[in-house]
Amino acid sequence: MGGHLFIINGDLTKVACDALLIPTDSGCKIEDHWLGFVESRGYAKPDSWKLDDVFLSASDKTPHIWLGNIGQPTSSADFEAFAPTARAFISQAKAQLAGVNDDKRIYSWPKKRLAVNVVGSGAGGSVGMKGNLTLGLVQTLTESATTHDVDIVLVTWGEKAYAAAQRARRQVIGAEVANAWQFDSRTNSGLLREAQTLAEAAKKSHLVLFIGAGVSTGVGLPTWDRLLSEAANEAGFDSKQIPLLAKQDLRDQATLIDRRMRALNGGPIDGYSRFKADIAAKLSATQPYSLAHGLLASLPSKEAVTTNFDVLFEQACKIANADIAVLPENPRATDDRWLLKLHGSVDDPDRMVLTRSDYLEMPRRYGALMGLVQGLLMLRKMVFIGYALSDEDFHELVDEVRAARAGATDIVRGTVLSLTEDPLHKQLWDTDLDVVPMIVDGFNKDDPEEIALASRELDLFLDLVGYLSTTSASFFLDDTYSDLAAGEKDLRDSLIKLRASMQTFEPGPVAGLVDEFLKNLGATGV
Repeated sequence: MGGHLFIINGDLTKVACDALLIPTDSGCKIEDHWLGFVESRGYAKPDSWKLDDVFLSASDKTPHIWLGNIGQPTSSADFEAFAPTARAFISQAKAQLAGVNDDKRIYSWPKKRLAVNVVGSGAGGSVGMKGNLTLGLVQTLTESATTHDVDIVLVTWGEKAYAAAQRARRQVIGAEVANAWQFDSRTNSGLLREAQTLAEAAKKSHLVLFIGAGVSTGVGLPTWDRLLSEAANEAGFDSKQIPLLAKQDLRDQATLIDRRMRALNGGPIDGYSRFKADIAAKLSATQPYSLAHGLLASLPSKEAVTTNFDVLFEQACKIANADIAVLPENPRATDDRWLLKLHGSVDDPDRMVLTRSDYLEMPRRYGALMGLVQGLLMLRKMVFIGYALSDEDFHELVDEVRAARAGATDIVRGTVLSLTEDPLHKQLWDTDLDVVPMIVDGFNKDDPEEIALASRELDLFLDLVGYLSTTSASFFLDDTYSDLAAGEKDLRDSLIKLRASMQTFEPGPVAGLVDEFLKNLGATGV
């Protein structure tokens, strides 16, 4: 089984991967939006420069950076002008990564993970041929992922480029969806059907994402056990006390550690918490977001809820002019897209929900807001990602859902995406949720390699949901994307004629609606 091409809408410099390609030109000019990133990695102009890629830098736990010469003296270069650079990056990056041990990588993904943007679509020389460029790039990356047995992440910037990339993938794979997503032999055979179900909900904006800690594990964030163990040592618990402390509920461990640290600092019991500040600092140290964050942020979903403290999902949502409102602290208008952080955020450590008393205060702190969320849960399809079915956080969230639905029967069932199958857990939640495991046969939950494999299967599944749920055609009437109109050329020509005829009509309510419709399809000058 070869590698896979993933497509997300995001920021190339913030995606967790093993290596990425930064575009430049024959003079090795770095555009402003890349410059700060490469300068932070010790950028210096190479002595020699050609079309092939030049390796820039590598540090432990960060992506290797390659520079690719994709400059062209025209704005209408064909993809074949860029193909050698893309292919060279993939082969050379893979060869160099072969000598890198897993403990030096951000995460021990089962396959080496490379990332590229839509090379040449900006100042690279194909700004007038984006359709041809995108189609050729998706074709080449799909083939290269299989040939070189690597996973490749194509990172677009903005809704139009993302929709175009998904349209290009549709043309490349045709009707062979099952063949394009090569799951492991032990994977749940019903994943395609489940992906179609979630995609239909997403297309209607009826999907609410519940994001747990598992989504952040793919970027090397420390586990709660590790965080609490380190904090206990810093608080002065001795070798006899630490094993006893570890047997306590996580919330009680946090309470005891917080009290000990406050006592050491001589501060008031309800004042500044060094414990929370330290936890926030450690969780803030991780910069790149996971592929799963990027895949979730790319879905056409307006609402999300998380118990995570990190800001990685928020970072993944900051694409072009898009953003997300973070509730309850920052309810600004962002195209109606919001994220409710039930346990607080690293941006405000003192309000993070960690200790037993913090949990007990939650109903008072979020009572009114949870009433709003409960109302939404009556009408939405919930999907839980990154939660272990035994997590207390998960139990509490589901209990909120039960309270919201109050025994109603005519409701949409929620879905839990789990890494592995557990028949007893499935029975436990059968009255509330559909449990969809990734791996259903012979899974060893204590083996890190098995966990990494199952996590990749989840990434594949989310990529499939993203593909199936993409209905935007915001590129369709953009002349630079005309090569993606295969099979619908007559329709496109008719709409272009309609766009031209709009210039002769008097402004009015219907004309305004048609104008908006055409603009949503990428028309300009309407």
